[in-house]
Amino acid sequence: MKNKNAKDSLFINTKDNKQIFIYCWDDVSSPKGVIQIVHGMAEHAGRYEELAKFLNSHGFIVYAGDHRGHGKTDEHNLGYIGKDGFNKIVEDQHVILSLIKNNHMNLPIIFFAHSFGSFVGQEYIIRYGNELSGIILSGSAMRKGLDVDAGIIAAYIQKNIFGENKESKLLDFLSFYNYNKKIKNSASKFSWLTTDEIEIKNYENDPLCGNISTCGFYYYFLKGLKNLYITNRLKEIPKDLPILIISGDDDPVGNYGKWVKNLYNLYKNVKLENVNIKLYVGKRHELTNETDRKEIFSNILNWTEKNCL
Repeated sequence: MKNKNAKDSLFINTKDNKQIFIYCWDDVSSPKGVIQIVHGMAEHAGRYEELAKFLNSHGFIVYAGDHRGHGKTDEHNLGYIGKDGFNKIVEDQHVILSLIKNNHMNLPIIFFAHSFGSFVGQEYIIRYGNELSGIILSGSAMRKGLDVDAGIIAAYIQKNIFGENKESKLLDFLSFYNYNKKIKNSASKFSWLTTDEIEIKNYENDPLCGNISTCGFYYYFLKGLKNLYITNRLKEIPKDLPILIISGDDDPVGNYGKWVKNLYNLYKNVKLENVNIKLYVGKRHELTNETDRKEIFSNILNWTEKNCL
């Protein structure tokens, strides 16, 4: 599947015959591994092209799918992931991984899972961690507690009143209203994403980014979070799976590092043997779109080569 710029990628069928759009960057002569990117909420996989080309130049093929309710998979129905959508997105990643295995026999496969995608990744390693050679959780956190419980109740009420496919301005506001609180004179409601103002503008001007998600999205996502930290389920994660948790210490999604450390400590407490954490000082949510992202790219590459090959 030669596709230097991932311009002409493909749709594939999922287990329930949903068509999802897959990017593939495979301009690699002697591949040593495959990175599977799992993107975040209200964005799409095409935004990872710069990272993908960097990884190509160092011997890694890159695949990335647009989730249900996102990108080219659902460009006319953004934010709606369908019934039980969170679990279906997890299973979609397994379909993509199966495609990778079929195309690239015996190459190690590593997840790079960001934000919403990192919670998909947290669930994935419980179900299918033995099929991965490593996972990087970016812009992630341990999310549990009363705020999640309250969100489930609010989302349940809203979806029953307005329908699953209705945009939830209330839950969007409750989720993001204070994310800029530590940024003085923020120029955009999306300033919390990165310190790179050009990337903020690119996000704002991208018709496939920044949408308000639906009542159903929030309901199924928050329900998915409830299952992530059950001790008996965490024991299903392979003990020797290499895990790297990276975040900006100015990222509100991880509560400015606090919830990121909680996730690291959780994994250590269940005796996972190869878990590392890196907090980038002064960086925000999208590390791969930060001003000095080339350094972050190199750190991702170095950890992957050292731990996953």
